[in-house]
Amino acid sequence: MNLTALNSPNYRRYFIGSAAAVNGLWILRVVITWIAWETSLSATFVGLIAALTMLPTMIIGPFFGAIMDRSNIIKAAYATNFGMIIAALITVISILIEIISPFVLIILAIYIGIITAAHHPMRLSIGPRLVQKKQISSVSALAALNFNTARVISPFVAGVLIEYFGTLFALLVAILLYLPNIIIYATLKPRALKLSSEYQSMFAAIKEGFYFVWSSKYLRLIFLISAVYTISIRSVAEILPVIADGTFSNGASGLGQLAATVGMGSLCAALYKALGTSERVAAFSHSIILVTVFGMISAWLLTITHQWSLALISASCMGFSATYLGVSFQAEIQADLHDNIRGRVMSLWGMITLGSMSLGSLLLGWVADIFGLFFAGSSLIFCSLICLLYISLKSQSFRK
Repeated sequence: MNLTALNSPNYRRYFIGSAAAVNGLWILRVVITWIAWETSLSATFVGLIAALTMLPTMIIGPFFGAIMDRSNIIKAAYATNFGMIIAALITVISILIEIISPFVLIILAIYIGIITAAHHPMRLSIGPRLVQKKQISSVSALAALNFNTARVISPFVAGVLIEYFGTLFALLVAILLYLPNIIIYATLKPRALKLSSEYQSMFAAIKEGFYFVWSSKYLRLIFLISAVYTISIRSVAEILPVIADGTFSNGASGLGQLAATVGMGSLCAALYKALGTSERVAAFSHSIILVTVFGMISAWLLTITHQWSLALISASCMGFSATYLGVSFQAEIQADLHDNIRGRVMSLWGMITLGSMSLGSLLLGWVADIFGLFFAGSSLIFCSLICLLYISLKSQSFRK
């Protein structure tokens, strides 16, 4: 079983706090996308809001990665935790004083995006530094289990809270779920970084991270396939309000059901990775390629079907594929990284994945508004399969 990271008391405490906070994150995400849809009834605008919450990672993620490799990781954790609480409070205040509007949502999405850009390299750095190096793959599996358990529960809960109690109550619940970390972070003792006495500018540090990735063909191809699966699979999950209400007219409860079903598939994949072997999985094995194709087809079916039952099945399969691939690639990248460069490399991976999801959801929403969701989804899978074929051909030597 791949649960050995839980043997570390440090990591156990972190895992508990993270479990609460990630539920708060999912509730906040569902509320923001629902308000965007309710305000505009536009697939393009929903895609834009989803994009803006992730786009800063693509632009400034490497900067925050360099900071994580040279700063106090606990202070960074506090900063991102409070940042998300402030985002929820701003949303609450905007609703109470009745200034919520497309412009306010855009500003709020950009702010959340900046906090996410800092949080991503922080969480990918702090977990491995709380355990022994041989337990790092377990950290990746448990993080996915944590994230996707919340992905099952929280969207459904958020949909119910919005439907019966309103968005304000849902936001207050999200804030409460971030509070345990305020106590837990003070008890953590991550492994100290071995910093060089030689001064290195921020620009040089970022450049070193880029060079580390670029100098390895294996890492370059992992980053490329991560971009492809993110655009073709995960970006579809960012326009669920368009599918739940725009295609099926099922409202907030339908959004909660659809998002929770995506999460159920993701949870199955996370459990499979957490309870399975701790051995490394080659990034370009036949199983990885097959799961990628399976996920692409599932995402495509979700965009074209008019049967609710098929939509739920497709969403579940899509969630399974996305999480299986994400955990596999993250664990493979993390396995051989030194702590002193971990933040920079993983921030670049976050830049690729979240940036691709941002651009993919924006493009998908825009094309769907002009040509319809069927054309948008079909064009997406066609282009993605061509890219996957190219990657598969280039990675043959690694399969051998």
